[in-house]
Amino acid sequence: MMSPKKFNNLFIRHFPQLFILILIVGCQAVGPDYEGSPEIDVPDNWNNELNNEFSEQSDSQKQWWTLLDDPILNNLIDKAAIDNLDAKIALARVEEARANFGIVEASKFPEINSDGEVSRKSSSKSATGDKATDNYTSIGLDLSWEIDIFGYVRRSIEAADAQFQASVENYRDVMVILYAEIAKNYIALRTFQERLQFALENVKSQRETFNIVNARYKAELVSEVDVLQSEQNLAAAESYVPLFHAQIDELMNSLAVLLGKNPGSLNQELKQNKGIPDVSEKTVVELPREILRQRPDIRRAERRLAQKTAEVGIATAEQYPRFNLNGTFGYDAKGSDSQFSSNSRYWSFGPNFKWNLFDAGAEESAIKVEDAQLEEARVNYERTVLIAFEEVENALKSYKEEKQRNISLRASVKAAKKVNKITVARYTSGLIDFQEVQDAERVIFFQEDDLAQSDGNLVQFIIQLYKAMGGGWDDTEIPAQEAINEDV
Repeated sequence: MMSPKKFNNLFIRHFPQLFILILIVGCQAVGPDYEGSPEIDVPDNWNNELNNEFSEQSDSQKQWWTLLDDPILNNLIDKAAIDNLDAKIALARVEEARANFGIVEASKFPEINSDGEVSRKSSSKSATGDKATDNYTSIGLDLSWEIDIFGYVRRSIEAADAQFQASVENYRDVMVILYAEIAKNYIALRTFQERLQFALENVKSQRETFNIVNARYKAELVSEVDVLQSEQNLAAAESYVPLFHAQIDELMNSLAVLLGKNPGSLNQELKQNKGIPDVSEKTVVELPREILRQRPDIRRAERRLAQKTAEVGIATAEQYPRFNLNGTFGYDAKGSDSQFSSNSRYWSFGPNFKWNLFDAGAEESAIKVEDAQLEEARVNYERTVLIAFEEVENALKSYKEEKQRNISLRASVKAAKKVNKITVARYTSGLIDFQEVQDAERVIFFQEDDLAQSDGNLVQFIIQLYKAMGGGWDDTEIPAQEAINEDV
């Protein structure tokens, strides 16, 4: 071991270098410092006046789908959160970014390597004139530490950290989209099942009408034209049934794939028509400024902006010299010499640097590339915010107009049913011709179909609204990839 006296002499001899090292480690990193997301003109309230179903608050509904009060939908979303393949991919990218951050962060610490060798060697008597066999032993440590004078390491850590946080927001955005996609497909499924039910009821009604017309024809009360028209109406109504069955099967297959399962695996669970869910409570609409905090894609764009800011600093630091502090300590012994004696000891200590003095403007161009990408990230952040506001406004407007349309359709269906009942009775009494019955049956068929679609659209616009607000995630920790895999 080194004696205290030798250590003191070594410390005194290298004190100026150590003093300079202490000073330069505290130097300011080159390049721009990230000062937060750009200031954006955010409205205080939404342009579209809120319906009575909505309340404007700053506290969003995280699990918004529970408002639909549908246990099957809740179960599908719970399963999708674990089994969906896009979610697994996004989670794997989080783990990748987390590991990459660990690699980059390690660069601020010294790197220490060890090596050793034990061998027995024999020399060539023909080459050396002497035949000798000796034992060799060697063991040593190498130390290398980059002295972060101009902030290359610090900026690299900032960039890696921002990239990791962006991957977390990307995972959250995938979950927001996934939950909305599950709900949209589920509501579409229930809507088509409602349309199918209306179609089957209409087919049944028109078959009854056909039987009446056919009986009147056999009694020679009406012409064959009435029979053919009734048959035409019936066949037209029946033609919609296979289309609805096909759409129902496609939507059940889509839901199965979203849950990471084979197509058809959910058919038994979903085949029974449970009706279109309704929003039983008031929908919570966040204030515009809260959208900046809530939507993961906006949060991701902000983290990309931070990453690009740090990468400008990395490119700028490349123009300056990079210093390393290197050290070596070990023992080499040959033959009978003691391996750990002072005579076998060797060491070295000192800094080195690398500086690109001429590159024909490559580094300057690299900075311009990063500056351009930084500006792109800034504009992308603003664009993402504007798109978010647009999506919320559109969803509010669409729901408002669809609500009014739904009221009108409901009144129209009620009136059409009365008209249809009256026309069939009058036709049976011979007061009107079959054309009026035919028209009444067509109206009620299409009006009921439109009403079913409108009922579904109302819920779809609520889903669209919550997706636009970034609903469906909270601040809980991202699940570990291993835990997800264990649950599969």
